[in-house]
Amino acid sequence: WVDSLDYQYPILSTRHRHVRPRSTCEKCVTSCAEGAITIEDGKAEINTKKCTECGACMSACPVQGIAGIYPKRTIEENQLVVTGKNTPTVKELLILHKKGVTTIVAKTEEEQERWKEQIEQANIVLEKLNRNPFTFSTNLIKKEKSITRRELFSLWKSEGKAVLREATPAKWRFNQKDLDLPKYYPSYQFATVIIEREKCSLCEACTKLCPKTCFAIGVREFVINPQRCTDCKLCVDTCPEKAITVTKNISEVEVKTYSIFESECKTCGNKMCTVYDARTIFKTIESRDHDAQ
Repeated sequence: WVDSLDYQYPILSTRHRHVRPRSTCEKCVTSCAEGAITIEDGKAEINTKKCTECGACMSACPVQGIAGIYPKRTIEENQLVVTGKNTPTVKELLILHKKGVTTIVAKTEEEQERWKEQIEQANIVLEKLNRNPFTFSTNLIKKEKSITRRELFSLWKSEGKAVLREATPAKWRFNQKDLDLPKYYPSYQFATVIIEREKCSLCEACTKLCPKTCFAIGVREFVINPQRCTDCKLCVDTCPEKAITVTKNISEVEVKTYSIFESECKTCGNKMCTVYDARTIFKTIESRDHDAQ
């Protein structure tokens, strides 16, 4: 039981390079300041001697493919207190902001300077999300409040549960799934997914491999929901026709629906399916009517 309390960051089988050798994702490697992550034979490996368990790779992985416990932050009354050496990532800041944290408490100019770059980047994203920016404060503001006897017992109960939770095996407390940013902002998408209809052969590789289920092919429709997209680009790497483009872009959610149109090859006579949007179909019908006339 004591051994189970300790852990090392394991790389899950859901990570891209374990699912698809063609994946070119190296975000965990580039995010590690200690150089503890390397890719050998197409698979990522963590050097536990170099790893400081800062959580940067967990935050960087777009498919939450590295398990672990993300470093705790000191939060008091919706105020994030600057502690330790590890600065939070922009993704973490955006998630904390959604949970109500809007003030960063840094007692010294050195602490503010250390967090300044990340806070500025987070504020740029928050502006696009139509949310108020983070602000710095040098003092922790505490509000005095009275609690009833029932609330007191409830507080003791919750604190007791928190203590027990800390004593449970580490694997029970892995929280990498909490770093899935799009689920906190359901009205926005963080990437734009474009498909070149002329190239798409409806092979369904994207629908089967996308870890966020952004693609769905029905009998007569091809639906792309970029709200779930985390810019992992596995669809781009695996598409045999190179028909998919994914770019980082923050905007309101726009689900795209393309019609699947069955046509006949004029050369061989075989039937084939092609992806069209409604406007293209109407133009095709108008052209055929004009030719018939």
